Amino acid sequence: MPFNVVVATPSTGQCKSVYAFSLARLVAYFSQYRVLPEVPEQSMEFLMLEGSGISSNRERLTNMALDRPTMTHMLWIDEDMGFTMDTMHIMARRRQPIVGCNYRMRCPPAEFVAVSRDKKSRIATTKESSGLEEATYTGFGFCLVERKVLETVPKPRYLVQYSTTSDAYTTEDNPFFVAATQAGFPCFVDHDASKRIWHQGNLNYMWDEEYSQLNKGFVKPTDSPQESTDGK
Repeated sequence: MPFNVVVATPSTGQCKSVYAFSLARLVAYFSQYRVLPEVPEQSMEFLMLEGSGISSNRERLTNMALDRPTMTHMLWIDEDMGFTMDTMHIMARRRQPIVGCNYRMRCPPAEFVAVSRDKKSRIATTKESSGLEEATYTGFGFCLVERKVLETVPKPRYLVQYSTTSDAYTTEDNPFFVAATQAGFPCFVDHDASKRIWHQGNLNYMWDEEYSQLNKGFVKPTDSPQESTDGK
């Protein structure tokens, strides 16, 4: 079976230069090295939609990808992410339906996005972290999803929900991971791949840096791990 990936980016029209540079290097690496060593046939296609409606853009991008009958995987990359050229290869070789990267939010104290299986804490990627770790949730900043997951999770896949606990709305990726898990597709964080990406805000937020000292003057996000994943 070939490896045919659609790289999808919902854009607000403010694509970061680090994203464009990283993507160019990914293409060059992809053209030289097989994603799966035993699979000689592989292809890559790019889709980008610009607009302020992130949920709508993700749904439309998913529909466009599924319209390509040979597509086997969808790689979400947000336009404010930087990444090394081999990141996707590492994730694909895990051979799991959903593999995402754990990255820091782009404002101090820059907590990690991934949430533990028990929904009680954030998952940290540390020097000792390696391999896969099952999670309740990780963001779409850099996330590889197999076709069968997208075909199984029903529309609306990215419907923003409201949490009565935190009096706040979830992000659009949260409901997707909940629905995918309920459909039998667990979400995995790849710690090795996570160490190869960074999130660009007012500075590059890296997995191995400490940002709590920059917290003065910033408002901490209101959603706790439990509140951001309960879907109420």
